[in-house]
This record gives sequence, C-alpha cells and structure tokens, in this order.
Amino acid sequence: MGFTIEQDEGAVQAAHRFQVSAMLQDVQLLDCTASVSDAKLELEGQLRLGLTMETGVLSHSEESARFWVRIRVFGDPADEAEQPEHHRFEVACRYALAYGLRPGYDPSTQELDAFREGNAVFHCWPYSRELVQNMTMRMGLPVPPLPFLRLAPKIAPKKSSIKRPAKPQLQHGEKTADH
Repeated sequence: MGFTIEQDEGAVQAAHRFQVSAMLQDVQLLDCTASVSDAKLELEGQLRLGLTMETGVLSHSEESARFWVRIRVFGDPADEAEQPEHHRFEVACRYALAYGLRPGYDPSTQELDAFREGNAVFHCWPYSRELVQNMTMRMGLPVPPLPFLRLAPKIAPKKSSIKRPAKPQLQHGEKTADH
C-alpha cells in the first residue's frame, strides 16, 4: 500500500525547472491537530488509512520561495463503511517549507504550482510520517507506519474504444426507413 502524487508531464517538467534552481533551507511545523474517537477500543483490527493533502504559496521573492503543506491522515476500521466526515482517528499537520533560489532565477506561476503540489509535499512527508506515528502511539492506537509516498505520472483517462456506426448521410428530400 502507498499514497501517490500524480502529475502530468508538463507539471513534472515545470517542477524540475524549479527544483534544479532551489535548495531546501527549512521545514517548520506551523500547526497540528490530533483526535481519536471515544470508540477507539473498537480499533483493534485492521485499519483503513486515508490521506488528504493541500498546498499553497506563502511567499516568493528573488531570493526565496516559501510554501505551506497540510497533510491530513485519518483511519477507520477496515470492515466499517466509509464516512467522509467522521473518522476514528485523525492527525493533521501543516508545515512551512523555505527554499533558497539560485540568483537570477525567477520561477513562473506554473513552476511554483507544480513544485508545491508534488515536490514540497514529498519533502515534508518524512516529518509527517514521524509525527503521525508518534501521535497515534500516544493515543494508544495500533497504527502501522505510514506507507511510502510516491510520485507518479498522471495517466490520461482512456478514450472509449467502442466505435459506433456512422449514421447514413441523407440527401435533401430523402427519408429514412422509419419515416
């Protein structure tokens, strides 16, 4: 099992242009929340883990770029129906990531967006894994270490391969068999 960040080829190239001109300088925890339901005694078996990620640009100048990344991990018993609003446990953390930029490099909006949506999340993942592991252990939950976070190419949706017969073209004044 793992969690995956998918980006199309254009986003990967834009993130690459940023990453070769930037260096990670600092990772700070901005805020964190953790909760467990009163029904945690029922969390003895297998857990189904879920993940949401949000990102944004805090600032951008000639010398640096700062992003925020919010990672939310939640879990429920594997055999229980999914409920999007309520989970048996949840840990959410938001980080600020600061990058120094190469002199003369001015990233485009596309480069900033592609980097924050993929690479910045990837860079703070080890911090999130450790924080979630520590918090859930303190909550007394049987949560295994979070799986790898993977970067992968976004696969374009498949087009239908079913070919429909072409409708016959009618000449002016012609009628079809049902008319």
